[in-house]
Amino acid sequence: MVRNLIAGIAVGIANVIPGVSGGTMMVILGIFDNIMEAISEVWKKNNPNRKRQIIFLIQVLLGAGIGLVGFAKILEYLFGIFPTQTMFWFIGLVAFSIPIFLKQQMKGDKLQWIYLIIGILMVIGLQLLNPGETTNYNPEFPALTVGLYIKMVLIGIIGGFSMFLPGISGSMVLLILGQYYLFKSYLAHVTSFQLNVLIPLFFMGIGILLGILLSAKILSYTLKKNRAGTLSLLLGLIIGSTLVLIIQTLSVQITLATMITSAVTFVVGGVMVLLIEKIA
Repeated sequence: MVRNLIAGIAVGIANVIPGVSGGTMMVILGIFDNIMEAISEVWKKNNPNRKRQIIFLIQVLLGAGIGLVGFAKILEYLFGIFPTQTMFWFIGLVAFSIPIFLKQQMKGDKLQWIYLIIGILMVIGLQLLNPGETTNYNPEFPALTVGLYIKMVLIGIIGGFSMFLPGISGSMVLLILGQYYLFKSYLAHVTSFQLNVLIPLFFMGIGILLGILLSAKILSYTLKKNRAGTLSLLLGLIIGSTLVLIIQTLSVQITLATMITSAVTFVVGGVMVLLIEKIA
């Protein structure tokens, strides 16, 4: 139980960091196959493992919730004080996950360049469609309306779909779509128990569950049909996410001191990923 809870916390932390894939964290921690199996089989009739799978999923989800809420508060502080250095820390985390993904997932599978390029272009395309978001790290919460509820469900589906797949960062997708800082602020203020925070998060939670179920079904199908192509596409998404993060970060004026400290946080992010893999 403790191991599953700790793994869930690590996945939750990964999902709140733009560019870091919760799915990749599951792979590093060795729980990805178990989670995908549990999600795919828990609904089947005459499943003798249903009780064990439900308990396992609850433990991981509980840990993920703790990681999401707890780390969102830390990010609230880091983004406000060290925005550029924090972003380069993210870049280090995602960039150093590329060789881990190749090592753990692509072994024995030949890289398919067409799918790799498609993955890169998909992320860059999302960035080009991004309407932009202000750098206000503590945005005012919007009024509670039916339109907001529908929007939060849709955001949840997109986030849930992406956060489960190795190589795709749910927070990165939200950042590209211009919704990340609002999502992060909701999480950071969840303990205030304000209705204008809890209600939108409830609808987002519904969407996240739907997105996770959808992604598990699709990933299971595509891996069976074309494993190498699917993994190449996911790798392209990781590389594309790295490029987008760099472009977004370098779009603002950076001083020499900021460049040096950002280089340090980049290395720290990479070392953290390598240590997590070694421990796992």
